[in-house]
Amino acid sequence: MRILELGKFYLPHHGGIETLLRSWCEGFVRQGAQVDCVVANDVARTCHEVIHGVRLHRHASWGMVASTSICPAYIGSTRRYPADLWHAHFPNPLADLACLAGPRSTPLVLSYHSDVIRQARWLACYRPLLRRLLERASRIVVATPRHLEFSPWLGAYRAKCEVIPFGIDLTRYSGTEATQSAVAELRRSASGRPVLLTIGRLVGYKGQRYLIEAARHLDAEIWLVGTGPLEAELQALAGACQVRERIRFWGAVEEARLPVLLQACDVFVLPSISPNEAFGIVQVEAMACGKAVVSCELPSGVPYVNQHEVTGLVVPPADAAALAAALRRLLADAALRTRLGEAGRQRARAEFEESLMITRYERLFENLLGKKTLA
Repeated sequence: MRILELGKFYLPHHGGIETLLRSWCEGFVRQGAQVDCVVANDVARTCHEVIHGVRLHRHASWGMVASTSICPAYIGSTRRYPADLWHAHFPNPLADLACLAGPRSTPLVLSYHSDVIRQARWLACYRPLLRRLLERASRIVVATPRHLEFSPWLGAYRAKCEVIPFGIDLTRYSGTEATQSAVAELRRSASGRPVLLTIGRLVGYKGQRYLIEAARHLDAEIWLVGTGPLEAELQALAGACQVRERIRFWGAVEEARLPVLLQACDVFVLPSISPNEAFGIVQVEAMACGKAVVSCELPSGVPYVNQHEVTGLVVPPADAAALAAALRRLLADAALRTRLGEAGRQRARAEFEESLMITRYERLFENLLGKKTLA
């Protein structure tokens, strides 16, 4: 089978969708498929390469408008790279245009990651394109039932929607002797205090400011991993809250280092405050390490991943007091942390494992094409 993946960016760009795109591409290759993947480059140059069997095409880009690359060659990719099936990722206007410009006879599986939120002011212009795309799609895949429940767009297309949760390579989060040594070293650096960890870009919707404000009422170290435009503002807030000595800004961290940080923390926190956080793959990573998670009750898939009183605690968004109360409860009860963490580990294995996600997509593709294998 020939599959054309239509994404925004590919590694070394970091992010949840980029991680998933690699998982899909390499997973389908392992199943015997021929995979071409089209993304935008971050420079005005087109390059073609093969990475782990994936034929990757990074098309020249001349900047961005409304988080969309100016990449005209991308739009012709559905005619340039022959495929039996297209797998596109929404939202991405370039992929939308490419799908609508390609032959109508090719099945389109649309992975609907989230509604358009940050660029809502462009929605009046984008609405006709979105409707045409949803009508064109052969199947629409969402990662949780809550995506269907809260999306204002998918109600009319429920008959062709399927739920397939995102999956990650859980083996990366198994502790080794080398990992345990690094974890112990990190724990010593916390000076005996418990550690609360959050990972994400330092931008408004990630809600790190509420974790910093909550730190005033906690005897714990806070580790913030990530970079972004709010770094200076968050550091100033930590100073104003008189908790700067207990807040560690890690900045950018290599991907290989993240499992060590996750193993070293006592509780993982995802304080995101808006449905821009559509799923929260980093929650699954923490759960795979056996960590209890505290996240927010958002109209998105976040509370589906971290289930309240099952794998962690869920609190109202943008509420530092509620966040502090949940964290105090967990820090005071090691048995509760262990119970929630182990339930999270089991949930990750049962629902969010990469090979399971690939198998579920494989079955969907087979049903569309009437074939028994991806080969």
